[in-house]
Amino acid sequence: MFISVKNFIALLFLLVIGIVITSCGGTSLTQSWKETELSHAYKHLMIIGVSDSQQTRQIYEKHFVAELKKRNVMATPSFELINSKQKMNRETVVAAIQGTAIDAVLVSYLVSADAEMKHRDSPLGASYSGTAEGSQISATIVTNRGRSRTEEVFTLKNDIYDAQSKTLVWSAQTRTVAPESVDEVVTEVTDLLIDRMFSDGIVK
Repeated sequence: MFISVKNFIALLFLLVIGIVITSCGGTSLTQSWKETELSHAYKHLMIIGVSDSQQTRQIYEKHFVAELKKRNVMATPSFELINSKQKMNRETVVAAIQGTAIDAVLVSYLVSADAEMKHRDSPLGASYSGTAEGSQISATIVTNRGRSRTEEVFTLKNDIYDAQSKTLVWSAQTRTVAPESVDEVVTEVTDLLIDRMFSDGIVK
């Protein structure tokens, strides 16, 4: 089917915008560590999402617990054992899990929230120029100058403590760039952490 030069330019412009949009954002695992002496997997975790917002805390903990249960791992959200009026510290957590089947505690907390200026070059490079009449892409529509934008970057630290020894046995750091919502951060961070916890043998 014949496509006019005008329509081709319009389609290409939409493609370029799509490439730029999809190249932004996303969550990655930037660091991870496991205690070398750890030789067993945990069977029941308590999930703690440290946040000034109780709503965000509950969203995170509920989602994490639900995703673990899908993979046959027992978990309890901390808000069921520690209410919003209690101070979240070591003593509170130890008291909350005493007498329960919980054998490990995962604590997720924000370590930095920054705004970074990002410059993105045109994905088509500088080789496209000329005029539409010459069947080339107009430099007035697609250029090699790219664009700059400010992106929010959130870094979370995620630590797992052994309930009996009360020592750190596993830790991972995630970095989320330009999220569109809290739900996006929660979903992506949870997926990454659970996959790594399974691969590291923390749970099974």
